[in-house]
Amino acid sequence: MIYTCTMNPSLDYYLEFHEELSAERTNRSSLEYYEAGGKGINVSIVLNNLSIPSRALGFVGGFTKDFYISLLAKYEYILPNFTYIDGHTRINVKCISGRGLDLNATGPYITHENMENLMRKTERLDDGDYFVLAGVTQEYLQEDTKKMLRDLISCGVRVVLDTNPLLMKDILKDGPFLIKTTPEELCELTGMPCDDRDGCIAAAKKVHEDGCQYVIVLRDAHDALFVSEEGGWECEVTRPEHVINTVGTGDSLAAGFLMNYMRSRDALDSFRFAASCGSATAYSKGLATREKIDAVYENTAVRKVDE
Repeated sequence: MIYTCTMNPSLDYYLEFHEELSAERTNRSSLEYYEAGGKGINVSIVLNNLSIPSRALGFVGGFTKDFYISLLAKYEYILPNFTYIDGHTRINVKCISGRGLDLNATGPYITHENMENLMRKTERLDDGDYFVLAGVTQEYLQEDTKKMLRDLISCGVRVVLDTNPLLMKDILKDGPFLIKTTPEELCELTGMPCDDRDGCIAAAKKVHEDGCQYVIVLRDAHDALFVSEEGGWECEVTRPEHVINTVGTGDSLAAGFLMNYMRSRDALDSFRFAASCGSATAYSKGLATREKIDAVYENTAVRKVDE
């Protein structure tokens, strides 16, 4: 079973505008809708679109809790297993116009008791399960989170990380299964320059050598790099002229890799499929669907990076 965990989910309120936003006038939207947001939730949604079940963990509460959970009801393969808190699940406002504008809330305070509740849920995971921690982890929760991750790895759970670089750095020696990151985060994680492809590959190899089995680096949603014990690889994810929306591209990479790896245990082909999922999201208004993924998979090529 795949478990995803989002430490600070958001109820995303989308407003679409025909014209550019302006501070000089009232901006009236042409379309409004809500989505359940959060990087771990995005991973679960893409898995759902691939007919792969996942349990969604994290913290939700307040007057937004029930509505947030109701938004997940349309996804047949997502099984909510949230920890309920007293604070309100945050509402992020996404204004879509020519340039777009995001207004993101800080989110509620998570108590020690809330965190203990989450950790009791993760104690039920077993050898062979997958646990995806995606999105920012609150600074004051990081010590408990590191303990939770180490306990999971010690039980044979394959841990996937796409969170704070310094938190990931502290977990490297414990042997996470996969880290999905960006050049900026990779630089913070390793202290190495990641200004170009070769720099990213070198830094990703250091992350692998320090204990992570697989590393995926998404560079500006344009291309992705992959490092394993077999070396480094690259794959084009998007062509700028076809991009509609890059939100969730990295989460789609993580979901695609897991889905394919569970089926094939072929890490390189899983990277290729992951890149296809990233492309399908970037070329769509929403997150990747199976139909869109299949449409781009055959034209997705993985290339070995010269040593």
